[in-house]
Amino acid sequence: MKALVYTAPRHLEMLDLPEPKPKAGEVLVKIRAVGVCGSDLHGFLGRSKKRVPPLVLGHEFCGEVATSGRAEDIALGAAVAVYPIVSCGSCEYCVTQRDNLCATRQVYGLDFHGGLAEFASVPTRCLFPIPASMSFVEGSLVEPLANAIHVVGRCGPVHGRTGLIYGAGPIGILCALVAKQSGARIAIVDRNAHRLTKTKELGADLTVDASARDPVTSILEWTNGRGVDFTVDAVGTAQCRENSIACTATGGAVICIGLEDEFCAVNTRPIVTREVDLKGAYAYTRPDFAEALSMLERKLLPAESLVTKAALPQGQCIFDDLASGHSSILKAVFEV
Repeated sequence: MKALVYTAPRHLEMLDLPEPKPKAGEVLVKIRAVGVCGSDLHGFLGRSKKRVPPLVLGHEFCGEVATSGRAEDIALGAAVAVYPIVSCGSCEYCVTQRDNLCATRQVYGLDFHGGLAEFASVPTRCLFPIPASMSFVEGSLVEPLANAIHVVGRCGPVHGRTGLIYGAGPIGILCALVAKQSGARIAIVDRNAHRLTKTKELGADLTVDASARDPVTSILEWTNGRGVDFTVDAVGTAQCRENSIACTATGGAVICIGLEDEFCAVNTRPIVTREVDLKGAYAYTRPDFAEALSMLERKLLPAESLVTKAALPQGQCIFDDLASGHSSILKAVFEV
């Protein structure tokens, strides 16, 4: 099969790889669309210790069942989104549908070859049927949208409240859209002018260019000095963590999802004295994944307007663009 392979930092190659052989409980999936995550970009840049070349990146993918194998209940040709976390299935987290917290979890495109290829072998328990009304491009957005749903869920009730999304990357933008759907007023901070313009078009109540204005001052002015009820740090540098805490109201919550820096030293005094909740969010649960499918099926988000489509042979060019720091691409999706 053809695959776009990460062979060295900042280098991708189109290579021929053996077609995967499904094991018991697995089916072969013909991949039709796969999105690029910020973590894929980290891998491409050589910043991910677990993404060791040669590796096929990509965990946001969907496709068609190409062989039923021993899973006779999975119809040939069925359109499916892939839940890319492969867990043990029996621990306390797995049995409560929180596979994202399983101690032995593995992830496509991280621990083994992922979706930037023609085929993948996938456990049947990781397959979520895609309705006929949904395109494969929309199907590739189920995973990142599930991530955003999980993050917003960690914020507590958001209806009628104010929130800040620090970072207008794909997950940040989706977090903003989910929070807006839930009735929140949302501010977004970034340095990319194109992304800020797009998020304003998508309904952000305030956009702040951090290269031109102090984000903390801007957010405090927007909230009359109070700060926002919740903040999502979708960047993950020490400065962004500090600013996220400073922008958040007393008794509010800061959700950390960005992992730009491996270590982030922050001043914990306001966390104590203002009772600001500092939480992490990792991936998504199976119910989050199902909710993402439902939202996309109901056309609650302008999904395809976020997407720049490409073919696998364009991989090097697309990843170089995304790594430039001033890309106009909001969400890159490869059609296979």
